[in-house]
Amino acid sequence: MNKSRLRQLALTRRKNVSEHVFGLLNESLQQEFMDFITSFQLPHRIMSFQPIVERREVHMSFIHETLESLGHQLCFPRVENESEMVAYHVPSNDALITSDWGIQEPNPQTCQKVPITDIDLVIIPLLAFDANGNRVGYGKGFYDRFLQDCRPDTLKIGVCLDEPVQRIDDVEAHDIPLDLCISPIGLHLFEGFYPKNPFDSMR
Repeated sequence: MNKSRLRQLALTRRKNVSEHVFGLLNESLQQEFMDFITSFQLPHRIMSFQPIVERREVHMSFIHETLESLGHQLCFPRVENESEMVAYHVPSNDALITSDWGIQEPNPQTCQKVPITDIDLVIIPLLAFDANGNRVGYGKGFYDRFLQDCRPDTLKIGVCLDEPVQRIDDVEAHDIPLDLCISPIGLHLFEGFYPKNPFDSMR
């Protein structure tokens, strides 16, 4: 199935699912994420995202609170010059402003820019993904451009409320695949993912 069709189906499912089921999916995904991330032995710089509530993206507040309590340093993306995604450290929720797309982004006047090479892990919101770690987002290419400039060892983790499809048909050369994806039923590991905790070698 191609990305456009997968995107359409995912958005329709999110729109139609009941609040009860949506809450259960979020709860299960959050627990799976926490079970994974608490295995990391050292604090790391993690770029996450602020969910678009109207599009029923994964709830992230509990995950963010837990990551900070474990000593990880969080940063969040901001779109600049219409196409470039830049990471900023956000000292408090008061430092977030609403973008033209309705996304909560760091305020560049009060937040500190984070060099992309300082980021150890990127959490990526997804509409769909396949068994090979290929991603479907909203089609703007922000994450593809951002991930191309990350360090080769930066871990790329997707979060998705749906389970994987077998294959995305129109994967392109510039598409950056995931190392793993977390869904409500657990972890999905892909070829090339480290056979052990990738941060053990950073000590």
